[in-house]
Amino acid sequence: MAFALAAAALLLAWPVLPGLRRLGPFKVFPPFRAWAVRPHPDAAVEVRTGRRLDARTSATDAIVVVRTAWRNQDSREARPSLRASRPLAPVVSVDGVPASWGWGATELTLTPGTHLVAVAGGHSRCYRQVALAAGERLELDYAGVLGDTADRFALPGELRDPVSFMERRRPGSVALYYLLLLGGVAAAAALTWTALANPGILAAAPAAAITVGLGIGAAAIIAALRKQARLRRVAVAAPPAADDEPVVLDADEPARMAPAPGWAGLGLHLRYTLDRYPPEAVAALAGGKPNPLQRWRTVRIGEPAAPECRPWVPAPEVLLDGEPVAAGWTRTWTQLAPGDHDLVVRIPQHPTQTRPATTVDLTRAEHRTRFHAAPGETTAIALHATVTAIPSPKGPHLASYSAALH
Repeated sequence: MAFALAAAALLLAWPVLPGLRRLGPFKVFPPFRAWAVRPHPDAAVEVRTGRRLDARTSATDAIVVVRTAWRNQDSREARPSLRASRPLAPVVSVDGVPASWGWGATELTLTPGTHLVAVAGGHSRCYRQVALAAGERLELDYAGVLGDTADRFALPGELRDPVSFMERRRPGSVALYYLLLLGGVAAAAALTWTALANPGILAAAPAAAITVGLGIGAAAIIAALRKQARLRRVAVAAPPAADDEPVVLDADEPARMAPAPGWAGLGLHLRYTLDRYPPEAVAALAGGKPNPLQRWRTVRIGEPAAPECRPWVPAPEVLLDGEPVAAGWTRTWTQLAPGDHDLVVRIPQHPTQTRPATTVDLTRAEHRTRFHAAPGETTAIALHATVTAIPSPKGPHLASYSAALH
């Protein structure tokens, strides 16, 4: 019983004690102080940031709160690495324009309607399209992993995937993780006390354990089967209207879309990853040869010091048969007439962060293809951009900006 009480006290103190909170699974505080969340200079919406924000609503607008958190590399990682990571500071954006950067809580005041909310921390995997009504409040939680292995999770599919971006489901200020652990400790203490008070109950313990194990296994199997059935479900689209825009699909579990009879579909997956800073750029940001702490920061989050310019990648430009199509760093599905079509995807010049002194190379930032769309079928095209965006050590602009689309 004493052990159970000590464990419960430790778990209750976990979220607030500076030394223990780093053991938590969802860390909203920055890994280094200078990377605490703050509004981005290029923000186009009203933004509030902080470690914790008081809950508020608006009668005329919608409120979206995004909590950006981090996780450590998995201790069971088969390929641990101490290489410099890609730049991993999360950038929260709305409709392709940055709103804040850093770890913490961001409150966005948005007009009612549909918006694309994304968090890019080294890659563009995490986004959600949200339909908001006046007076609505939506809370989203983002979690990314630190270290060189973070780029392994630029696409879903890993067995132990620490990256997530979902609607907040945790009650109050205590994570559901802690509540489950506390419940388990309390249940174990109660069972131990009952067994000591009634020794005859111990004879039924093996059967009870087997029953509980079978129940947990059955629940896991049922959940997996339901998920597979949901992913196999095909949604047949209605015939397109003149003002239809591409359907934004879920990043990790995209819906299976089928065109209306007599029509074809185009599935377009556009994504990017940020390239690592070269050693000379790291030295420039560090103000010379990096000291041990700056080197450790570079290993953990990709940069030795917080730059004055927080890089972000503008949305790609997409032309279908010469006509512009609404696009972002997302998975989309578009309905189109059967036949041959021309597709152009390009990464544009940066609208705010380049200066005459910035080295710009976009010679490989355009992709052109001609494809045939068959009736009743969807043509899938996936393009990946590697973007190098190195902030200047002096001034709110980039020293170098280049991209390659392939």
